[in-house]
Amino acid sequence: MFFVAACTSQETVSDIAGQKTTFIDGECYDRSTYSLSDTFDEFIDERQQELRILRPELTAENYEQLDYALRHFSTYWNQLRKERDQACEQHATCEFVRIKNYDKKSYNAELCDSTDFQYNVSRAKMINFFNDIERLQLQKSAP
Repeated sequence: MFFVAACTSQETVSDIAGQKTTFIDGECYDRSTYSLSDTFDEFIDERQQELRILRPELTAENYEQLDYALRHFSTYWNQLRKERDQACEQHATCEFVRIKNYDKKSYNAELCDSTDFQYNVSRAKMINFFNDIERLQLQKSAP
């Protein structure tokens, strides 16, 4: 009888872990949340293509600086995206626990406030960076 209870308990834990993973995926990795990243990638690709076209008109040093800057922007964007993903996962985990324990008096309803704040800050950083980077354009100077 003890063995059966242990298996039943283990299945419940496994089921809850699966529900949590599904909840996090739905909250954080819905395709619509990555549209900004797709737009950023397209923007960087366009700037890299412009840079390749301008290459004959640039000094080797200037070309390397611009190429490095574009790669750095992409690296920083990926860092912001990872930060956003981690903050979202923490927030979603907290929300999942809140939903599962909504009827328990011992649960602190304000517990998720800090994870919500961190998630919102990470999203704001992405949007601000994207807006700043979107204003950049490669320009030829008149001779």
